[in-house]
Amino acid sequence: MNTNQKSFIEELRSLSDPVKHKIFFGAAAASMVVIIYFWLAYFNTIVPGSASDAATQTAQGSADRGVLGLFADAASSFWQAMGSSVQGIAREMKNPRQYNISRK
Repeated sequence: MNTNQKSFIEELRSLSDPVKHKIFFGAAAASMVVIIYFWLAYFNTIVPGSASDAATQTAQGSADRGVLGLFADAASSFWQAMGSSVQGIAREMKNPRQYNISRK
């Protein structure tokens, strides 16, 4: 057996600083792309016209797609639930509140 194998962390530690910076910026860019993708997918569910159109398309196409249709329906309902909860929180934050401050 080869006992001189380094773990992933040890290999990262042994790299030079410029290579570490390149790896860091590459990982940061990849994570930003993933986050922006999910952010845009979230905004696509908020738009009223496309959300209702997507719901009718998934209802029609789920019978043809089988298991993938089931997963698509579950993901669609998850995003709709997340959108409605965020809209509820935004409504609560927009409502003016009245605070009574009194001296004791």
